[in-house]
Amino acid sequence: MNEKVAELRERDLAVVLAVLTGQAVSGRRIREASPVTNSATFDEEYRMVDEESRTTIIDGLIFPEGLRWRGDELWFCDIEEHEVITADAAGTVRGRLAFPGEYPIGLAWTPDGALIVGGRFERLLTSRNGEIHVLRDIEVDGVVDSWSNDTVVDVAGRIYVSSFGKAYDLSDHGSNEQKLEGAGRILLVDLDGNIRKVAGGLSMPNTMQITPDGGTLICCDSFAHRVVKYAIQRDGSLGPGQLFAQFDDMTDGSTLDRAGGLWVAFPHVKQARRVLDGGVVTDVIEFEDEVFDVALGGPAGISLFAATSNLAATTPPADGSERARPGRIIRIEVDVPAA
Repeated sequence: MNEKVAELRERDLAVVLAVLTGQAVSGRRIREASPVTNSATFDEEYRMVDEESRTTIIDGLIFPEGLRWRGDELWFCDIEEHEVITADAAGTVRGRLAFPGEYPIGLAWTPDGALIVGGRFERLLTSRNGEIHVLRDIEVDGVVDSWSNDTVVDVAGRIYVSSFGKAYDLSDHGSNEQKLEGAGRILLVDLDGNIRKVAGGLSMPNTMQITPDGGTLICCDSFAHRVVKYAIQRDGSLGPGQLFAQFDDMTDGSTLDRAGGLWVAFPHVKQARRVLDGGVVTDVIEFEDEVFDVALGGPAGISLFAATSNLAATTPPADGSERARPGRIIRIEVDVPAA
């Protein structure tokens, strides 16, 4: 661990202790501390975010999601355009992979570098030479209409898929929170191709992260307004879920930094927040539109990329005219690099 990260971890520990004791922190003033969520926010001048660095690097998107930084490229999905897009840190688009008829949302790679794309309808896909190939149709416990969300791969090559457990109702968005409560699960595709449920009781599980040591899987449980963590067992099974952080708002995308902080997207309140294990929020970034996903990357690992849009404005017009494209990728520089 370098000196900078060690210093930031000490700062984070001081913040946690301050929240628990109600004391002020040197160089930071706590504006609000919730005894229920054990979370805190801070005055603007004390944030570790360089607001002057905020830049829109890509626009003209519909519903950007699934951000990943890999090598020297940003990868993401424009779900409603059925595309996976790659770009450099400045936003110059380098490539587009079309997935006609599919809704790509979760991106991952096997240890040998093969791309895995999670389709919305519990399918694992890939693209070879411009052609789409179905790697796996997932069916567990007789559930055939479930939607899936994110996809991550561990160092052994096992694939984890976050699954709603039921179909999402696009015609009545308001009904889904009750409909999907407790139905969500995390599925594991073993190295031998066997598929099994390794976690349940979730309410629209979303983005997942695996810690650098390979020992913990962290999942945003969207409709439960929380983040949950699981110990990864030697066979890929997950231990009992433990609370990482509880919120009052829906959680969505996430990205892990080197000091153990987790940046989480909150679409309904148009924020990204950095939270520590235990629920203390150290930093908050406000956006003009809903923010659905975040990813740390860039040459130094300190660029926070955020996927934003105004989904209400993207409804196809009844007269057949072109859809609005308010979706953007925004880059902001932060202090702690990617894990």
